Amino acid sequence: MTPGPSHSKVWLARHRVDFRKGHSGLLAECYKMGIDPYKGNLVIFIGRHRRRIKVVYADPTGLWVNSKVFTMEAMKTNFKFLEDPGCDTITSSEFSLLLEGSSYIIKKRVATYTKVA
Repeated sequence: MTPGPSHSKVWLARHRVDFRKGHSGLLAECYKMGIDPYKGNLVIFIGRHRRRIKVVYADPTGLWVNSKVFTMEAMKTNFKFLEDPGCDTITSSEFSLLLEGSSYIIKKRVATYTKVA
């Protein structure tokens, strides 16, 4: 399952989460960060060794929790865990890169061009 265009925002949890948690535990982590998957938000959790990803997503019929295990090596993303629960929003393109295991920096943003009138 890869969520379609119906999700409103993609959130990346920045703190360590116990990956033994199931649907209810991960939903509680989402609520701690002030995110409601039932409103169309997609939440990504990264394992402490950067070899696992869990994605929490909800549709009108229930809660989805998907996971991916990287078999070759850990993710190459420049990612530092926070001590307290927190999250950042990422783009759909960054989400795709994350799922592919590509190397990129999460915090770097390209300045947008604005035409001066």
